[in-house]
Amino acid sequence: MVTELPTFKEYTIDIRLKQFRKADPVKQTIVFLDFNSEEGDLLLSEYIETLDINNSKDKEIIETIFR
Repeated sequence: MVTELPTFKEYTIDIRLKQFRKADPVKQTIVFLDFNSEEGDLLLSEYIETLDINNSKDKEIIETIFR
């Protein structure tokens, strides 16, 4: 089964690995930001603010982030 990962501000979010990723096909590079890095933590805070705790999918994402 293939699961589409969420995106935020051009980053793909891998909740399981606790990373943001952004690919640049022109430069052929991928930027990895761990949630616990300074920039990753800021981006994660902004992303969490967009989630709705009353939405079951969003609630599951929040719970997975804080495990």
